[in-house]
Amino acid sequence: MAKVPKAIDLSKISKRISELNITPKVELEKLTAALKRYNPQGVHSIENIPQDFKASLQSFKRDVGRFHGARANLLWFQRNAVNSACSDKFGYMTSAGTRASSKLPFDNTSIALLEALGNMMGMPGRDNAAGDAQLPSGFTYFGQFVDHDITLDVSSSIDVETDAITINNMRSPSLDLDSLYGLGPALNPFLYEFPTGAIPSTAIKFKLGTNTAGLSGGPSTNGGGFGGMQIQTDFDLPRVTGSNTAVIGDPRNDENLFVSQFHMAMLKFHNAVIDFLIIDNFSGDLFVEAKKLVTQHYQWALVHDFLKRICGQVAVNNALLSVNAAIGSPFSMPVEFSVAAYRFGHSLIRPNYWNNHRETNLSLMQAFEFIRNPNLPVHSEKVVDFNAFFETGITVPIFNRARKIDSALTNGLANLPGFSGIMASLAIRNLRRGLALGLPSGQATALANGIVPLTIAQLKSGLPTDESNLLSSQGGLLLNKTPLWYYILREAAVLEGGQKLGPLGAKIVAETFIRMLKRNESSYLNVAGGFTPSLPSNVAGDFTVADLIIFSGANQP
Repeated sequence: MAKVPKAIDLSKISKRISELNITPKVELEKLTAALKRYNPQGVHSIENIPQDFKASLQSFKRDVGRFHGARANLLWFQRNAVNSACSDKFGYMTSAGTRASSKLPFDNTSIALLEALGNMMGMPGRDNAAGDAQLPSGFTYFGQFVDHDITLDVSSSIDVETDAITINNMRSPSLDLDSLYGLGPALNPFLYEFPTGAIPSTAIKFKLGTNTAGLSGGPSTNGGGFGGMQIQTDFDLPRVTGSNTAVIGDPRNDENLFVSQFHMAMLKFHNAVIDFLIIDNFSGDLFVEAKKLVTQHYQWALVHDFLKRICGQVAVNNALLSVNAAIGSPFSMPVEFSVAAYRFGHSLIRPNYWNNHRETNLSLMQAFEFIRNPNLPVHSEKVVDFNAFFETGITVPIFNRARKIDSALTNGLANLPGFSGIMASLAIRNLRRGLALGLPSGQATALANGIVPLTIAQLKSGLPTDESNLLSSQGGLLLNKTPLWYYILREAAVLEGGQKLGPLGAKIVAETFIRMLKRNESSYLNVAGGFTPSLPSNVAGDFTVADLIIFSGANQP
């Protein structure tokens, strides 16, 4: 039976072409005939997609450009990355029984409680009470950069119950810097600057961006103060002319000024290692060796600097000794880590920062604003002085410390730019995602890990009256089945004064990272004969994130 062509109103087609400013490349008659024949099958209706997916569609627009936490149809991606039996997935570290007996019910009561709790966590002034931690605030954004290196969930929804094992992880959970190197210079040549002249052919560096000319900014000379700053020219990511879209391995690393500038520092770090090898007259493939050195020093700094500060040396040592993971062993990114424990970093975020000698009180909202059009490429005067974020040895008038780890988030996270509704509140989004994924309670997770759970008195210690009353409402539902993310924040605040994670949070975070590294054949933990950092550092045989910044040159004018 012959198909009946669709009825086409030529006047409506012409009007639509005019209104949308579309210029067809074929005659209108041919276009109309094709439209009559076109019969779409299996249409994915925009009207029926979950609310967090709808909100994400707005965040992808050029003038918003906010990719962190955004959701997208899996059909946007290559099929082998989604449907292959070898594709990375999320999963759980706790047993099905533990989760079933302790998770909050997925119903309107739980949703209402969590949204009320999320609103309280981000109330104005809440985070001021706890104050600053000793942790340099640069680790907030180093931690974000690391997160973008190991996890990317674009498809789960907060509207429906979801089994984590069905969710694709679109990043390789190996700490291999795929968010930096992309698919490498052969497949992603647009990321790279290829050598010319007498420079060895494998001395492949990253492209760097240029700054919008203006006033002086960025780092100053040591002791030089305001007058020691210069007009910056190469302290930005490479960008597409016109749209200013960052040309990098993961678009999330351009979502705020600080993580964007840290990604830029990582580009410079690789380039500095290439120069290091050229000076050494290295005879092999310079790019391969540089990538190995960059990745392994980054991994070392993550374990021996970042994790030591966040989890404590004891937790790191225990993880190194207790985690058994053969090279190439199966691994699913546990959502107890990715959706709960590792999201401790959200509580570290400050409401404002000393950015450089000119920008002395940069608000969190400005950190988003200055990485969006029309403020791109990054203006010279907005360039970050990393000496105020990491302990580089160069003094600054004000050194930024992270906020303490606790259940109070800076108010700016309650109204994220580029999102609307519940998607605009980071705390609500975190709590709702944990509910949708059926995360176990904090208490049950602690018991499953051999840790004594917090008491009710400890959970409520120091909380505002309204938040304490909310936890006790509905028969104490949130006190008896405390959301894992919230529990880990409370544990850190009560047991460690907010300076580092408590025993459960530290165990989950440290063990997950060590497991990723042990199963990665190329990680520094699997170097034959052991690995000792070789790049220049403040302490020989060690390598910190501050050493990385210094060697990259990103802390110099």
